[in-house]
Amino acid sequence: MASIVKPSPAGLHFLSNFFRKEVQKQIGIISIGITVIVLLCACFPSQEPEIFLALVTATIYYLHYGGWDRNSARSTDGPDCPVKKVRAKFAPQAPPRDCCHDTAHVPLPKASPKAGKKKAGKEKERKSNVMPIVPMELQAQGWEAEVVELLGKIARTPEVYKLVNDVVSTVKKGVQELIPEAEVMGFASGNPMQNKAFAMAVPEIHIVLKADSSVLLKRLESRYSQNGKVPSYFDDKKLQKCAVRACTEQLTSANVGLKFRRSAFTGDDPKVCLLVPSSLGLCTDSIAFDFSVNATTPLRAETVMSICQGLDSRTEGLILLVRRWARDRGIAHAARGHLTTYAWNLLVVFFLQAGQDGGRSLPPIRVGADEVAEQPIDQSGQKSVAVLFQEFFAFYARHFDLQQEAVSVRLGCRGPPLAEQILDSSEQGEGRVPVIEDPFEITRNLGNRVTSPALSRLREELARADELCSRGASLKELFELWEPVFKETAPEEPAAEEHDDCK
Repeated sequence: MASIVKPSPAGLHFLSNFFRKEVQKQIGIISIGITVIVLLCACFPSQEPEIFLALVTATIYYLHYGGWDRNSARSTDGPDCPVKKVRAKFAPQAPPRDCCHDTAHVPLPKASPKAGKKKAGKEKERKSNVMPIVPMELQAQGWEAEVVELLGKIARTPEVYKLVNDVVSTVKKGVQELIPEAEVMGFASGNPMQNKAFAMAVPEIHIVLKADSSVLLKRLESRYSQNGKVPSYFDDKKLQKCAVRACTEQLTSANVGLKFRRSAFTGDDPKVCLLVPSSLGLCTDSIAFDFSVNATTPLRAETVMSICQGLDSRTEGLILLVRRWARDRGIAHAARGHLTTYAWNLLVVFFLQAGQDGGRSLPPIRVGADEVAEQPIDQSGQKSVAVLFQEFFAFYARHFDLQQEAVSVRLGCRGPPLAEQILDSSEQGEGRVPVIEDPFEITRNLGNRVTSPALSRLREELARADELCSRGASLKELFELWEPVFKETAPEEPAAEEHDDCK
């Protein structure tokens, strides 16, 4: 026979009172539903009395620790409420209202002096610069003399080439165990021991590891294979990225001692920026350099410069001046959407071909399979590098349209770009990007990654430089370091670090 469990009067009294309070305060339909189920179980017969006891216990536990807010159960009505008494005791007293005095000017309580000092210390620590950049110092007077002095500081000296060879040896030893068949090459686009401004953003040394794709795939197969097979998405670009990552792990290990600074994997040549600390003994100061695998841009830039330098001895000096100016003015950081070092080289060469009123200084540069065909030019009555430097700004600021004309050293004359070179991003409201043709690959546009803000900055800097040169400003004023303006409402972007998976 089924047994009927009769709860005690005290239990029914507790449940009824609690049910009434929960309904009045509307704490939730779940708690009310559980309470109703418990009451129904108490009024109907059950085969197992333990079920009723378990439900009652679980309900009380839930309401006490989960669903029931004990603070809300306290009545706050009436002046005798203990909560109100405690709050009134510790609440700040408002000043008495006086019709003859304005209480709106009552001074606010002062903040804690320790908190103010701590906040100020944090702001000071965030704004401090551990390596302040010293502005350019020139002892010479006059434009011509200043240009000669600056070229002596930024030229590629034998000490620079020795430093590059030392860095190449260090990198080669570091990757010898990982890829013993690799060939390591080094290039210097300037004097890294003299250029301190934006040295991490635009390094002067470029190290390239060269190896066949089959060799890289064989050496890295154990790292990136899946079930003994190389994934199908492994094309040459992804293989480059994976090789750069693997080599970076080796070079930044304790055995080698190089330091990692940033990565740039979204460009045409995936690369990382590494630092040679002064503790290695290669140089007195830490030197940054770009490291890449099977990159073609550094070699092409060096080839064009060497060929043009053989035709006109002023080419290298003018290229060094323009690139140093672009870097000091903050428009040479390719990771931020600006032109690359190779693109600046081609701008200078094209100016020497088609930007002078008195004739051209360089012939068209046509690149074949492994050779460059050039024609000699009569260079009688040459202008100095200082004069060419001023005319460079006038040409690109006043006469040449970067969005309608193409920079083609292959043709050596002004004209519209090819259809396949045009990248129109007008749908995003950015307009047409500059067209800078790669003489080694004529369908490749070196300006396709230039952003609209970077193009605006380029126009502004060219106009500023032209205006300074027109009114006879000093070289120091022209090379005044550019300082970025940060908006407080906009979040700060990361330092040109781009992380990308091999996939």
